[in-house]
Amino acid sequence: MSNAIISSLLATVPGIAHGFGTATELIPRPLHSNWSARPEKTQVHSAKIRRITRFRESCGSADGFISSMAGIPIYVAHADCIPILLARRDGGMVAALHGGWRSIFAGIVQSFGSRLESTGETPSQWVAAIGPGISPCCYEVAEDLCAHFEEQFPHIPATVIQPAFRRLDLASIVNWELQRLGIGTTQGIANCTYCNRNDDLTYRFRSYRRGDRGSNQNSGLMITG
Repeated sequence: MSNAIISSLLATVPGIAHGFGTATELIPRPLHSNWSARPEKTQVHSAKIRRITRFRESCGSADGFISSMAGIPIYVAHADCIPILLARRDGGMVAALHGGWRSIFAGIVQSFGSRLESTGETPSQWVAAIGPGISPCCYEVAEDLCAHFEEQFPHIPATVIQPAFRRLDLASIVNWELQRLGIGTTQGIANCTYCNRNDDLTYRFRSYRRGDRGSNQNSGLMITG
C-alpha cells in the first residue's frame, strides 16, 4: 500500500498518475517504474520554467517544469517548500512548480502563467494541487521578509500573506496567485512538513528546517499516460 498523498482533484484528470511523497515514500510508489526517465535538473529557488520534451532531458537550473510527453516524470523535490502539481483537464499536459519563498517571491506562478499564454493554453482548462509544505504554524521568518512579501504582492490581503506576526503562509499566497491567473480549480493539501506526525509520532515528511537536509527530500510528481 502506498503512503504517498493523492489529490482528489488531480485524481479526476484522465490519463495521469501523481503523488506527493512522504518520509517513508519519498518517490510515490505508483510512479517508480518511470523514475529512470526523469529529467536531470537543479532546483535553485528561481522563477525559471523549462519545457521537457524527451526522456532524461538535461534541463540545467530551473524550478518549474511542463510537459506533454507521455511517460516522463515531471517532478519537484521539496522539504518545506511548497510543491505545486498542475494538469490540463484533458490530461494532455502537466506541470510541477517548486514553491520556495524565493521562487514565489521571484514570481514562479506568474512565469507559469506567461508560459501558458505563450503556448496558447487556456488557464481555466487547468487544475492545480498545492501539496504539503511548511505551514504558518511553524514558518516563523524575519519581520522584514513579511514586509517585502506585502510589498511584492500588494493585491493579496496582508492577513493572507502574514496570518500571524512574523508567520508567512506560502500555500495561501500560491493559491491566490493561481486563482489570479485564472486556473480553473485549485486544491490545497494542508499538511505541515515541519510538525505533521504519523500515528506512531514519527514525522510524516522530511523537513529542511527541522534538520533533514541533503538530497533525500519529499517529491511532488506527475506523469502523463
